[in-house]
Amino acid sequence: MKRLLYITLLVLFVSFNTQAQQIGIYSNYMMNTFYYNPAVAGSQGVYVLNAGYRNQWVGFKNAPSIFNFNVHGSYKSEGKIGYGLGLYNESTGLMNTTGFHLTYAHHFKLTENLKLALGVQPGFLQYKFRLYDAIIADEGDQVLLGSVYSTNALDVNMGFNLYSEKFFVMASAQRLLGKAIKFTGYNSQLQFHYNFIAGYNFNFEKKKFDFQPSILIRYTKPAPVQISGMLKFMYNKQFWLATIYRHDEAIGINAGYTFKERYTISYGYDFCINKLRKYTTGSHEVMISIILNKKKPTLQEEDEKLNNSILEETKMNSNK
Repeated sequence: MKRLLYITLLVLFVSFNTQAQQIGIYSNYMMNTFYYNPAVAGSQGVYVLNAGYRNQWVGFKNAPSIFNFNVHGSYKSEGKIGYGLGLYNESTGLMNTTGFHLTYAHHFKLTENLKLALGVQPGFLQYKFRLYDAIIADEGDQVLLGSVYSTNALDVNMGFNLYSEKFFVMASAQRLLGKAIKFTGYNSQLQFHYNFIAGYNFNFEKKKFDFQPSILIRYTKPAPVQISGMLKFMYNKQFWLATIYRHDEAIGINAGYTFKERYTISYGYDFCINKLRKYTTGSHEVMISIILNKKKPTLQEEDEKLNNSILEETKMNSNK
């Protein structure tokens, strides 16, 4: 009877944890927006590789941690058709989640400077629950020792991305298949995830200074709406510093460096402002982004380069 009670409580815990579980968040969400929205694929006109690791709530045993790796780009670097793939692994308590996704996005040119992208991202999820790490009431009871509960789910994410050099507005919905799939183990437990990201780019070229305010809004039932804000300051397109605020949860700081216009590395630290601050020293995250190829110049950029070369040649001839 006692063993039956343990197993019943375990199944209830797994079910609740899966339903309430949000997809992991990065404080520096702007460095890897593709993680939240498949429509970002191909928007940069180059192939981009991103990797990030976050260790949350340091001080808690089995606290959440997440590793994410993805690569995306556009066909022939033309910025019309985007594609990519992503892999992530998240560990929370006794639960471990691994996800793999493929991505397709199509970009429509609305005006000379404005584009709209639509993206879709099918994927596969695997959930594992480490029974052998469970703390049981009776130390001599072997019912939960030496085994792993494992199951899987199919996933589809979709989103749009309206963007220009000055601003961006994007939204996505994740875990869309949810209860529509019956033959997997966990689809019936999945909840929809909704993400909204928007921001504006202020460029002060004479002072070599850029400023980017942005916002991330997330919602997953039954968790409350989560709002994050970031103010990012960049100097000379190389050094940047950002302040971060997550509503009723955390504040933090993030710093990064870009060299050779292709390699970017950042470190972030945030600490809780809610009741958890008594039990944790904060959260750490490290992110890396690499541009794998050179961006194809636009017709406007090629025209400007040609005009500048003609002007320089004219000046040289006039000085002779």
